[in-house]
Amino acid sequence: MISNTNKPCKKLKQNYRLLIQDLDDDSEALKYKELLQKEWGNNVYYSVEHLRHFANAPDQLKCFLLEKEEKPAVLMPVVFRKIFIDGVIQPYFDVISPYGYNGPLFEEDISEEDLRAFWELVDNWYSENNVVAEFIRFSLNDNHIGYSGNLITTLSNVKGKLFDNFEDQWTAFVSKVRNNFRKAVNYDLEFKIFQNREVTKEVVKIFNDIYVSTMSRNNADSIYFFSSEYFENLILSNPDNFSIAIAYYQDTPVSVELIINYKDTVFAFLGGTEAEYFSYRPNDFLRVKVIEWAIKTKRKHYVLGGGMKDGDGLYKSKKALFPKDDDVIFYTGRKIVNQEIYDQLSLSSNEDYATIDKENLAGYFFPFYRSSK
Repeated sequence: MISNTNKPCKKLKQNYRLLIQDLDDDSEALKYKELLQKEWGNNVYYSVEHLRHFANAPDQLKCFLLEKEEKPAVLMPVVFRKIFIDGVIQPYFDVISPYGYNGPLFEEDISEEDLRAFWELVDNWYSENNVVAEFIRFSLNDNHIGYSGNLITTLSNVKGKLFDNFEDQWTAFVSKVRNNFRKAVNYDLEFKIFQNREVTKEVVKIFNDIYVSTMSRNNADSIYFFSSEYFENLILSNPDNFSIAIAYYQDTPVSVELIINYKDTVFAFLGGTEAEYFSYRPNDFLRVKVIEWAIKTKRKHYVLGGGMKDGDGLYKSKKALFPKDDDVIFYTGRKIVNQEIYDQLSLSSNEDYATIDKENLAGYFFPFYRSSK
């Protein structure tokens, strides 16, 4: 089911229309997939198979589509959530973007006027549909520009530029990376990368087993755990957009990385390493080999993401591959649409809300009424 709003944007003269799509409806989801493929190269951070994982009942998966002169201009999927306070359902909702790089999707030549129109129409829709708050995870392509809420500088992400030849790339690594790679080679580690139709259920299982054991060992937050069905559905439904890299020791898989392929960029989506093989340096080996493969296949960038917080060990291990490249900032957005209702809900859920600094949105969980007491 599609609803739309076509109210004129203040001071804007273009012909804009905002469509709201229900992605829980299979027929609308199919239209969305076709549009994503046609207009945006099937960016899998926006794929239905990925998005649906984060919209469990009673949440709903929706999508905003801005049309300009009856042509698609901006696409943004969101999870539309009911609000419960002490188990009692409220007549209000909030909106959150799914895990990963998200936010509005558009072409590079979009105008600031188009983006202002998009956010104005979205905010109008929020006000008319009892949406209290919005939390957005943005991508690394400056799609936060023009945001109508509060931007939070959340995390430094490593986005490395790839040289045209591997020899120059090798020289650019921190010496520790080169030493660890040589150590791995001395252990006769082997590298394989599975692409397109080579990515079978068996290969997905290898990745999933090591990934899950890694997250369990690190006591990772629940958001980092995915079912085997999620991985199979996501990867096998979008085979051209994924590769799985595996490092082997004596035919035993010891380190893995799930790679998203999008245009001229490869993204290190998720990965893991078996703890008993740490001393063999399989993770350094794997990422160096991925870089070598990416250069051979004419990719331009390798996005490794950040750490759990800026400057931690995870971040440093990624930065060592691209020590001279500038980091890219991962922004999140926080927006209170209805301050009065937000305050009421927050105070009802936790009386400590009365004493917090209301101006410091980055200093506490958002939205506050969903934080644990």
